Amino acid sequence: MRQVLLTLAVLAGLGLAGAAAVVGFGLYNVSAQVGHLPGVSWVLHTTFRNSVRLRAPSMETAPDLADPELIALGAGHVATACAPCHATPDTRRNATMRAMSPAPPRLREAIGDWAPNELHWIVENGVKMSGMPAWPAKGRADEVWSVVAYLVAIRSGTAPPAPRMPPETDPQAYCASCHTRIGGRVPRLDILSPAYIEAQLQAYLIGTRHGGIMAQAASLVPRDRLAPLARAFAARPDRAPMPVPDPALAARGAALARTGTRDIPACLACHDGPAPARGPVLDGQRQPYLEIQLRLWRDGILDHDPLMQAASRALDEDGIRALAAYFASRRP
Repeated sequence: MRQVLLTLAVLAGLGLAGAAAVVGFGLYNVSAQVGHLPGVSWVLHTTFRNSVRLRAPSMETAPDLADPELIALGAGHVATACAPCHATPDTRRNATMRAMSPAPPRLREAIGDWAPNELHWIVENGVKMSGMPAWPAKGRADEVWSVVAYLVAIRSGTAPPAPRMPPETDPQAYCASCHTRIGGRVPRLDILSPAYIEAQLQAYLIGTRHGGIMAQAASLVPRDRLAPLARAFAARPDRAPMPVPDPALAARGAALARTGTRDIPACLACHDGPAPARGPVLDGQRQPYLEIQLRLWRDGILDHDPLMQAASRALDEDGIRALAAYFASRRP
């Protein structure tokens, strides 16, 4: 038994010495032109697939992936964030992307047979040592579903064309591909002041406001175009669909919006009317967008205003839906 243990110890020592030599003397060729040793690609890909399947979120958290507005939102993000490596169904990868190791597959190939929740995990978390980045903002799993919806639409052959407006040269057309055209999760800007819009763009840029889609969009627009862009969208009518909120739900929200405490003022104390005392205008804002923002405040994802964090901390789902319906029902 002692001889067996001694043999194992020697073998382990030799293995460690070999590994140290490979690392210390650079014996492993990391060139992307050479590729992996036989069997390494299989090991890495099998590990990747099993890791994703183990960690993918439940589909119970998924929205309606057939929602045209959700798909359009995902298409807009893919056009600038994903297409440079993976292209879109109607464009081609450039030569540099094809020379990567591993080469990023075209979108249709990348989708493969992955389930929607598995695609969600990949887009949100990225993949180590592959060039696949994680989502630009932590805690925004809700945003990732828009990209998943677009990918699922590609697989079914129902995806709309991805926008092609260049954000660097025509930022207004680029931003308008979502704002003023897509409702639901995309906020109205025509009820907000130029100063507020510009401040939020700056917050997305420096990371004090968490949002992967807007962080990507804002990073592509030249800094000196942000203020003119804010003024343009504050004055531009939003013609995207605006469903009428449920009156009974809005009535419950009205009572909640008027309720405050000694430490936390009522919602209307800060957000009443077209010139609120604090924070943005909420009257006439889209209900789905308000619901998402309230959840982000409640869950601590948005944290740049301690008062809003305190006000939303105790909200349950019924309260969030009621408040969102109430403010959406008010005329801006």
